[in-house]
Amino acid sequence: ATTADSATRHADTRSNLHDRITGLRPMRILFVLRELALVRNFDEVLFHLADAGHDVVLAPIKLSDERLLPDTLASHPNCSVVSTAAKRAEGVTEVSVLRSVRDYLRYQEPALAGAATNRQRALVHLARVVSAGTRELPVKMSDVLVPLNRRESVRLRKTFAYLEGLIPPEPGIERFLETQRPDVMLVTPLVSFGGMQSDYVKAARTLGIPSACLVFSWDNLSNKGVLHEIPDRVFVWNEVQKREAIQLHRVNAGTVVVSGAPRFDAFLRLSPSQDREAFCQELGLDPGMAIVTYLGSSPIVSPREPAFADMWVKAIRVSAEPGLRDAQIVIRPHPRMKQIWQEFPVFAATTPREQRHAGVAVIHAKSATGDQALFDVLFHAAAVVGLNTTAELEAGLLGKPVYSVRATEFASGQTGSHHFHYLLREHGGFVEYADTLEEHLAQLAGGLAGRFDRDQIAAFIERFLRPSGLHTPVSPLLAAEIERWAGETTTGPTPSPMAGPSQLSLQAEAAQPQVVPSARQELPGAVAVSDIPAHAAKTQVVYDGCPLFIWVETDAERNWRVAPGKKEPWTVAWLDGTVQPGDVVYDVGANVGVFSLIAAANLKDCGVVVAFEPGYANFSRLCENIRLNRLSRRIIPMPVPLSHQSGLQGFRYKSLEPGQSRHKFFAKPWKPEKLKTKSYEQPVLAVSLDQAVHDFGFPAPTLMKIDVDGAEDVVLRGARSVLRSESLRSLMVEIDPKCETAVLETLASAGFFVKDKFKRKKKTGIWYGIFHRA
Repeated sequence: ATTADSATRHADTRSNLHDRITGLRPMRILFVLRELALVRNFDEVLFHLADAGHDVVLAPIKLSDERLLPDTLASHPNCSVVSTAAKRAEGVTEVSVLRSVRDYLRYQEPALAGAATNRQRALVHLARVVSAGTRELPVKMSDVLVPLNRRESVRLRKTFAYLEGLIPPEPGIERFLETQRPDVMLVTPLVSFGGMQSDYVKAARTLGIPSACLVFSWDNLSNKGVLHEIPDRVFVWNEVQKREAIQLHRVNAGTVVVSGAPRFDAFLRLSPSQDREAFCQELGLDPGMAIVTYLGSSPIVSPREPAFADMWVKAIRVSAEPGLRDAQIVIRPHPRMKQIWQEFPVFAATTPREQRHAGVAVIHAKSATGDQALFDVLFHAAAVVGLNTTAELEAGLLGKPVYSVRATEFASGQTGSHHFHYLLREHGGFVEYADTLEEHLAQLAGGLAGRFDRDQIAAFIERFLRPSGLHTPVSPLLAAEIERWAGETTTGPTPSPMAGPSQLSLQAEAAQPQVVPSARQELPGAVAVSDIPAHAAKTQVVYDGCPLFIWVETDAERNWRVAPGKKEPWTVAWLDGTVQPGDVVYDVGANVGVFSLIAAANLKDCGVVVAFEPGYANFSRLCENIRLNRLSRRIIPMPVPLSHQSGLQGFRYKSLEPGQSRHKFFAKPWKPEKLKTKSYEQPVLAVSLDQAVHDFGFPAPTLMKIDVDGAEDVVLRGARSVLRSESLRSLMVEIDPKCETAVLETLASAGFFVKDKFKRKKKTGIWYGIFHRA
């Protein structure tokens, strides 16, 4: 019942969030991750943002397998992945050394002096960086503590802040951000030894792009080094992390937002996959006895944990408490410790029934997150034991009593980290901690007998993971906080990827009636949620110049438009090599606009593309693709065919789906009595290019691409004055053999000659010509 109520509240919250966000301007949100796998803690947050109309772009710094992306994001039209983000290319070693020294020295400060394990990890990392990976310090070494007083700590902080300020933004990362043109940038984990993600925050600040850190886990702010560059916002789980951000990283308190931990939302919607009988039968356990689940810790906490577990199980089996002595035990090793457990003789059996310890089963984790298997082993447990692991929080979410015991000989990293104490009962947490094994067994026996405080567990979990309410999902709330912050920082119209409007676009905007947007209207330059094609998928164009996207719904779009370089590599090369900032490019026969997008990308700072497309399905998709790429100030869509004369003329469709070509333009006065019934034909208002420029004020083209499926002759006959203009440098024309002679004669009379010829293998007779002025 609790799970059902939670799911209902989750759906209601999502609905309310969606209604609120859709009244605001959709934004382009760039999410920079160390690797794509880290999206697992924020996938539902990103889904809410994408589902509300925002364009979410994931940019992993490490090369990542896109199959790691959850299906909800992989299939969402508003979500895309950049294969790899930019990395620092200049001064990598020097910057890494500087930041690694700073990370190490922070653990000499009074607040973190007790974090011996973190201090050793920072020193190991520093040695690795300084030696370029050739020196590995031993796992066991003496802890070097030079306790700094407050004055010394402040002086060192100021020194390193000054040195960090001398490091210039990385040019490659600046170029990457300029290409992506996000409204805001999110980063995770940001705080890590060496702090190389800090370069993104620095570059974003230089470019005026607001940045925010999403804290990845409960231990990041205390265990992983320094925030070398402070972002504009830090979204944390709870008040403890807010205090860490302020005290340990000197983040301005007004920029820290407590939202809760979104990673547990999906876990709390789970239900057991098996009843108790089936669960125990599969593991070879006695369903009549209480179950204790042992949660393994990471190798940093306990590199010899199987040896401790062996001793712990033996101690349980000789206990004087019958309920404890006969308890069934399920061990779940940490996901990164599978091999160590499999190599330990007692736990190396291939099946549960072969375990040397009676009543003990080992279940290896299949995921780094709280998956179904973890839910099951916790759900069926009467009590949970762990040394120091995040999975203890999942146990608390299910209301289970959790116990721990000091295991210094086996787990040097258990108490040697700052965050360990947050979960302990004596520090306001819920985990019962014992200094000796005997004390621990007594506490565990009490837990199996039901002697534990359920209300205290719930209170801590709510305070630590879900500060807005134990049954309130965090993901929609965090999405709303991100959206609210982003809306505050980007109150104006969305900037164009190529800044600087053309004269024609300014004239076009001035001619439009000025409408003040209401609370639910889109702002200029935005893509309204209702305008997103219902069945189309946002797909990245195969193009190296910069990220471009189109909506893909039909086979024609999928097979011919997504990869323009495969279909017409010469056209892509001509656009990349010929289009310059300030040009006016005419794309005559633009189809869904892929070549118009590439032309606009090459215009960079200024210029305009006029895209002519008379087919109604293609024109609609052309407009959608212009808006998808936020190029409304760079591309002018025109729903008219160009002809040798003006007037209503016939246009017959081969297909009514977007992306299709080979339609028939008759260039003759339209006569309804001559309509054929086999295919759809409609009248279109045609104009000559000369009239468009002379009478309607179109800017004279400097470049023209003409692909009109056999109507190129009539287009050029109506453009004799334009062709003679000295501003026109080059043309790319698809030429049908039926009108080849007329086309060549018209171009030759205007002073153009064929510079290059290209043919598609499967297109008999038709060829493509690049024409330059003689």
